[in-house]
Amino acid sequence: MVAPDRLCENARLEMQELSQPVPHLIELARHMTWADAEVWKAVLASPRAASDARIGDTLHHIHLVQHIFHQAWTGAPFAVRERKEFATPGDLAAWGQDANSAIGTFLHGARPEDLDRTFRMPWAIHFEERSKQTAGAHTLAESVLQVMLHTQHHRGQVCMRLRDVGVEPPTVDFIVWLWTGRPAAEWAPSFVN
Repeated sequence: MVAPDRLCENARLEMQELSQPVPHLIELARHMTWADAEVWKAVLASPRAASDARIGDTLHHIHLVQHIFHQAWTGAPFAVRERKEFATPGDLAAWGQDANSAIGTFLHGARPEDLDRTFRMPWAIHFEERSKQTAGAHTLAESVLQVMLHTQHHRGQVCMRLRDVGVEPPTVDFIVWLWTGRPAAEWAPSFVN
């Protein structure tokens, strides 16, 4: 039997590890990937949903933002792909899968000190011009969190639209992902790379 003071020390060490941004962000990225894949499976299973312009435009926006933030974090040249570049919904879904994979890979290679550094998004200037104020400082980790929150917001819009076109949206809450054992994403076979 482990002594109570040793249990407290173990719990303290585990909490200290969890307080680092990398494990939390990796888990949130895993959830984001799973949730994106679940929504895409629902979209692609319904011809009506797969051909709906609002759903397609919103999913394109989600994945475009995922890609451009990843490009900003890595210093890659910006490559903005237009919605019309994707011949099929499956092509767009595969691009979304690529974005999620790139974010996961980035986070697995990130060090806490990298994520804790101040990071200025290249497009903050547009906010400053519109608002007539300087954009507040934030860390690279906070910009990663922004992508996850932005994705969640727009994924909710897609789920609402799925209902509008007669499709029951999947339940993709973070707590459901936890309750189901944190499953890996299972992308629809029609667009798996």
